[in-house]
Amino acid sequence: MLLSSHKSYAQTSDNVVEISQSDISTDEKIIYITDSWLFKSGDNEEWASPSFTDTTWQKASTYLGSSELGLIDWNGIGWFRFHFKVDSSLVNHPLALIMEQHNGASEIYLDGQLLYEIGEVSTYPEKNIPKRDNKPRPLIIPDTARHVLAVRFANYEASTFEEYNSTAGFRFLIGDLEHAIDATIESTINSPWWQLFFAGGLIAFTVIHFLLYVFYPSEKQHLYFAIFTFFLAALTYSLVKSNYSESPLMAITLFRFSLVSWLLSVIYALRFSYSLLSDQTPRQFWVFLGVGLLLAVGTWFNAGELSLFRELFVLITLVEISRVLTKLFSNNKKGVLIIGGGLAGFAGGIFYTVLTNLDIATGDPVWGNIVGSSVLILSMSIYLSRDFAQTQQHLKEKLKEVQRLSEKSLKQERINKQKELERKLLEAENERKSQELEKARTLQLSMLPKQIPQTEKWDIAVFMETAQEVGGDYYDFSISNDGTLTVALGDATGHGMKAGIMVATAKSYFHTLANDHDNLGIIERMSSGIRNMDLHMMYMGLMLMKCKDDTVQITSAGMPPCLWYRGKENRLEEILLKGMPLGSKVKYPYKNKQFQVQEGDTLVLMSDGLMELFNEDREQLGLERIKRTIKETVDSSASDILTQITKLKDQWSGSKDQEDDITVLVMKAKQ
Repeated sequence: MLLSSHKSYAQTSDNVVEISQSDISTDEKIIYITDSWLFKSGDNEEWASPSFTDTTWQKASTYLGSSELGLIDWNGIGWFRFHFKVDSSLVNHPLALIMEQHNGASEIYLDGQLLYEIGEVSTYPEKNIPKRDNKPRPLIIPDTARHVLAVRFANYEASTFEEYNSTAGFRFLIGDLEHAIDATIESTINSPWWQLFFAGGLIAFTVIHFLLYVFYPSEKQHLYFAIFTFFLAALTYSLVKSNYSESPLMAITLFRFSLVSWLLSVIYALRFSYSLLSDQTPRQFWVFLGVGLLLAVGTWFNAGELSLFRELFVLITLVEISRVLTKLFSNNKKGVLIIGGGLAGFAGGIFYTVLTNLDIATGDPVWGNIVGSSVLILSMSIYLSRDFAQTQQHLKEKLKEVQRLSEKSLKQERINKQKELERKLLEAENERKSQELEKARTLQLSMLPKQIPQTEKWDIAVFMETAQEVGGDYYDFSISNDGTLTVALGDATGHGMKAGIMVATAKSYFHTLANDHDNLGIIERMSSGIRNMDLHMMYMGLMLMKCKDDTVQITSAGMPPCLWYRGKENRLEEILLKGMPLGSKVKYPYKNKQFQVQEGDTLVLMSDGLMELFNEDREQLGLERIKRTIKETVDSSASDILTQITKLKDQWSGSKDQEDDITVLVMKAKQ
């Protein structure tokens, strides 16, 4: 893999990599050049020359990871050479040399000319000054000839990086200069502030809960919570400083400190959970504390070899926290559900962090710590606010207790009678409405086609699911004497009885007009008729499609786009015809689109309930996910395509109730 994370490029016989404008990724504006360069240990200024013969040099990764160091003769300093040439599209183009990683000191040469120095390279370890630097450097290639990028690199502390599962070398990328500068500025401005803000919030909670413990020493859970938030703050701050430290060794030191802080924060999260059960310290906590401290000391001196043990210890601690949570919930103590829920969120976040550290899950492990601790801190804040409010309320109730006791009996009797009457009235009303809605639902279902039409040209499948007993979605079919198939898919405003009336009206018009008028004629007459009914604020979105042999005509009145997969071109196209819903405006200039389909083409019609379906985070499904699902299943039957779309719907909504009717109609031209 030489240039792009998405494409493979082979080197020529003389190890020259050819780079062109098309190799720049669309989003990141980066060319992922290979990290496998020609390498030779030692130091010789002649090795920067483009004319120097390096055919005997070995290939090595510029990362200088633990596996690489065992294969090369690395004595602290060496040279890397990269042969390349650009085509005319990149000649004199403002490129950037991007430092994805740099954990030493280096001198960068292009065709023997020194371009940049990062840190200070020296053959004497005590004079070598390494530097981490991610600022992009300008790189201008003047012609299409062969060029040599040579890097004189020194790192005399490679073994230290190896101990912490880190790499001691460098990794260069090539990208667009302007985009690289903008990205660096944005990252520098936006990245650290929220982490520092989070660390500041943790310090504030540390002080608040420590003061609560000082004033109320009997409430020791505040002390343990303060220690927990202190180590979380130390973890967050050390990670920020590590990411932005220019010294590689200082970054390693800060990283070690963050690992120690992480272990101690998990230990005191366990101690805090114990304090919610009892004022006594259980004996097993001392075992966790002792093992945790030993791991913390070992991590400080050699984090790499203890990585697996550290993650296993955290997992075992999370299991113990889960056991304590189970016992807390069974005790049903006041406020325990709030704090227990926070602890459960924290345990979940740390569990995610462990999985990402072990490469079982993908993502940034920092987010697991931040989200998990945020949930716990929020729950503790809610608990304190609730406790304070309950205390105030308790005092007020004590002052009014005598008065309440004298009035309580009569008042309660009146309330009970009133509630009983309201309950009976509500039951009667619910019974009446349930019967009406069931009748309306039966009527609505009777208006839908009893079966899908079977044609020689089309494989058809349809799905409908209402949000209430009576929905506003509608679909129908009609086949004329000459074999023309007319398809209708509509969406009435709202739900309930009014929507049912609108659907019944649309069905009546459709079967009256479908075989005697074209799409525009049907739309205009239906819109005029619905408007004359004077149904206040009730409208009907409708999409009509007439299919005759390979010719399809489509007209839309306020409906989502029709998705047309063109099989031979392997392309998915949106057919969006903007128009007002039926009944909103007389003589609106609706549009009609005609096109030819081929064997294997697929048409997907839908109501807006599918696109606007919410998940549990109040995010809409959107059209792109639907299109992606269609592309993945276009070789299947219409029924199978529809099945995958409904699976997408179910997975996206989860346990959340559906807020709108959903109708999907899939038509595939038979092969």
